[in-house]
Amino acid sequence: MKFFTAFLISIISVGLAQSQDTEKFVLVKQDSPIFVHERWITFPGKVPAVKAREVKGEFLINASMYTILSLLKDESKIKIWQKHVTEFKVYPQPDTTYWLEYSYHDIPWPVSDQDHFLQYDLQERVADKELFITFQSVVNPKLGPVKDGVTRMELAGSWTLEQITPNQVKVTYRILSMPSHIPRMFTDPVIRSNLMSTIKALTKLAAKK
Repeated sequence: MKFFTAFLISIISVGLAQSQDTEKFVLVKQDSPIFVHERWITFPGKVPAVKAREVKGEFLINASMYTILSLLKDESKIKIWQKHVTEFKVYPQPDTTYWLEYSYHDIPWPVSDQDHFLQYDLQERVADKELFITFQSVVNPKLGPVKDGVTRMELAGSWTLEQITPNQVKVTYRILSMPSHIPRMFTDPVIRSNLMSTIKALTKLAAKK
């Protein structure tokens, strides 16, 4: 029952985000073939409504989509392609189409240390051609208790992996996050730079496998 409820929440959250797709993304950073876009939309399920930043990264990786999928869950590799991650734990579930994940981020000033606890859901949209992975914050006091002095991030998003050739994948990464109290003049450069470096590191790592 718990899984069914969480699954419904995931569908509703992603559906609400996608229903706002008329709000156009704006290109904010690029280093071809990597393109980073942003827009501000209503965070799903918030009353009163809250405007939140959604970031979209589009890029190509010379690998298979299953290689990329495995890296998303590989605890031994996460620190290679994600900066400032000091803790990372994946909790596999009996149903292999979903898993739970905890991550702690040691973020440089002016952003405080942050962590998150997420549920991932996997769909194979087209056999051997396209994977769609959604993620969103969930509450789990046993596996992901809130820590004093650490900001618990509230996130939702997705990975779309399209195998466009036998050796190349088009990746679309989207993440929607609740806004912080820190002015955007400080957070914007950090968010954009971190995403660009993360994408480059993931691309390099996946191409080696």
